Amino acid sequence: MALFPQGLRAVDARCNTGERRVLQQLRRCLDDDSLVWFDVPIGPAARQPDFVVLSPRQGLLLLEVKDWKRASLGDATPDRATLHTARGDVAVPNPLRQARDVALELVDLMRRDAALVHADGPFRGQLLFPYGWGVVFANLRAVELAGSDFHSIYPAHKVLLRDDLDDSLPAAALQQRLWGLFTVHYPHTLTLPQRDRIRWHLFPEIRMAQQAALDFDGAANAAPTTPAPLALPDLMQVMDLQQEQVARGLGEGHRIIHGAAGSGKTMILVFRAQQLAQAVRSDQPILVLCFNRSLAGRIDAMLRARGVDDRVQVRTFHAWCQDLVRSYQLAVPDAANPDDHWRTLADTVARAVDTGFVPGGQYSALLVDEAHDFEDDWLRIAARMVNPATRSLLVLYDDAQSIYQRQRRRGFSFARVGIEARGRTSILKLNYRNTAEVLALAMHCAQGLLAEADAPDDADDATRTVQPASAGRRGPLPVLLLARHAQEEATWLADRIAAALDSGQRSDDIAVLFRTKAMMAPLARELARRSLPVQSMAAPGFRRLDWQHPGIKLLTVHSAKGLEFPTVLVAGLQVMPMRGEPLADAVRLLYVAMTRATGQLVLSAHGMSAVVQRVQAGLAAVSRQFGQAG
Repeated sequence: MALFPQGLRAVDARCNTGERRVLQQLRRCLDDDSLVWFDVPIGPAARQPDFVVLSPRQGLLLLEVKDWKRASLGDATPDRATLHTARGDVAVPNPLRQARDVALELVDLMRRDAALVHADGPFRGQLLFPYGWGVVFANLRAVELAGSDFHSIYPAHKVLLRDDLDDSLPAAALQQRLWGLFTVHYPHTLTLPQRDRIRWHLFPEIRMAQQAALDFDGAANAAPTTPAPLALPDLMQVMDLQQEQVARGLGEGHRIIHGAAGSGKTMILVFRAQQLAQAVRSDQPILVLCFNRSLAGRIDAMLRARGVDDRVQVRTFHAWCQDLVRSYQLAVPDAANPDDHWRTLADTVARAVDTGFVPGGQYSALLVDEAHDFEDDWLRIAARMVNPATRSLLVLYDDAQSIYQRQRRRGFSFARVGIEARGRTSILKLNYRNTAEVLALAMHCAQGLLAEADAPDDADDATRTVQPASAGRRGPLPVLLLARHAQEEATWLADRIAAALDSGQRSDDIAVLFRTKAMMAPLARELARRSLPVQSMAAPGFRRLDWQHPGIKLLTVHSAKGLEFPTVLVAGLQVMPMRGEPLADAVRLLYVAMTRATGQLVLSAHGMSAVVQRVQAGLAAVSRQFGQAG
C-alpha cells in the first residue's frame, strides 16, 4: 500500500466522490515505497494538482481528477473546456493543460539541481528520473465516449477513465496505465537522499533552513533576470517522512508531540502555525508560547521569513502574562526578588483566568514549545485560552530537556491540566540536528537521564523521556580544552573562533554558551580586542538577540534552549554543578548545551569539576566508539 504523508483518513475526508475512487485505487495498487500527496501546494508557485505520486522506481507523476459526466461535456480546446451546467455553459481550464504546466514548471526547477540530473550519457542534462502528468475522468467510461472526438483533445495515453478505477482491475494493470502517462521512460531507482531532494523542491514548507541562513534583507525574494543558483538542501534541511506525516496529520483537537532534542519539534510547530494562518478563517489570533526569549525571537523570525503575518503572535509565557496584566489592569503584588515576581505574575494571571475576569477561548489556535519547562498551572491556562469551537492546541514536550522544573513531574497527567490528547500523541526519536559524534558524547554524559521507562497503560496522557537515535550524519569529534586560568581559556576559545571565521564560517554560525552571564566577560574582551562581531547577553542594555544582524552569540545555556548553531563552544565547565546544584541538574544542562551543535562542539574549562570529569570520560568512550584518537 502506498504511503500518504498527510494520513489516509485525513485525505479521504477531503475527497469528493471521484477523488475518493482514485484514492482507493492508488492505495490498493501502488507499491509500499510509493508516496502520494493530495491537494497540497507544490513548487514556488504553490500550484495544487489533485494527486502527486512519487515512486522511487518509476518517477514523479501529477494527476488532475474530474468528476465530469458525459452529458456535461461541451466544446473543448487544448486550453479551455466548456461544461453544460444547470447554470448554463461554464468555461473552465483544460485539466490536461493544467497538469502539464505544473509538471513542466517543476521539471524546469529541478533541472537546475545538479544532483538530480544526468551528468553525461544520452540523457545528459535531463532529470535522473522519469516524469509525467495526466487526467483521471472518474465518471466517464470508454463506451460513453465511443464515436466522439473526446480523444482528439484528451489523448488516450494521457487520461484514465472510470474503467481504470474498477476494483476488479489487477493492481499491475493500473500501474501499467499510470506509468503509461509518463512523457519519458528510462530506468532509474531514486536513492533516499535523491527522494528527499525532490521533496525539498516540491514542498517549500517542509524545508528545514539553517538557523543563520534566513534572508532577512529580502534579496532572495527579488525577481532575478536570470535563474539564480539554488540554495540546495542536505539531509538536515528537509523534514523526514515521519516528521512530515506528523506535521500534515495534525488535525483538530488537542495534540502532543514527545520529541528528542534535534528531532524537529520546533520546525513542526512553525509548519503548523503557517498552515493554520493560511487555513483558519477567524478574527481570533493564533498564539505561540515558549519559555525563553531567544527561542521566541527565533520562532518569530522563522514565521516572518515564511510570509506569516502578525496574526500569529509569538510570546514567552511571562511576556504574554504581562500583556494580560496590562490589557485587563490586573494588580500584581510586589515581590522581593525577580524569581518571586515571575511566580507572582503567573499566579495573578491564573486566578484571573479561573475567575473569568480574563476570558478563556481567546485564540483560534495555541501552540506550546518547551512545554516541559511550563508549570502545571501554565499548561492549564494555555488549554483554557483555546477557542472551544476549534480545540486547536499543540504541545511539544521533551522531558530530558526540562531544566526549570525544580521538582520532576511524577504521576503527571495531561488531562488533569485540561489537555485531552488520548489517541493524538506522536513520538519523534530521530535526531537530525547533531552529528553522530556530538550526540554520542551528549548521551554518554547524560547517562541515566535518558533512560526510557516502560510506557504506562495511559502513556498518551503521561510525560515520557524519549531517547534520541542518530540520523547517522558524521562530523568531527568534540574537543575539550583545559586551561590554567580564565584568560587562557578565553584566548584559546577566541583562537578557535577566529580559525572558524578564517575558514569561511559566518559569525552567525557560532555560539558560546556559559552557565552564567557573569562568566562571559573575559571572552567578550578578547573577541573585542580582535574586532570580531559579537552579540552578548552580558552587554549593557541587552534585551534580546537580533537575528537580522551578524555576530558571534554569547549566551547562557538556559537561553540557548531550542536554538542550534553549526559551531557551539560550551565554556566554563569547572563551575558545574554550581554550589547547591544537584549533579543531575547540571548534567541535564550540559545535555541541552551539547545538543545545540549541528557540526563542531568545543568544550572548555579552567579547573576541574564533576561535569568536567564526566566529559573526559565521555570523550574517551566516544573516541573508542568512532575509532579516533582522543
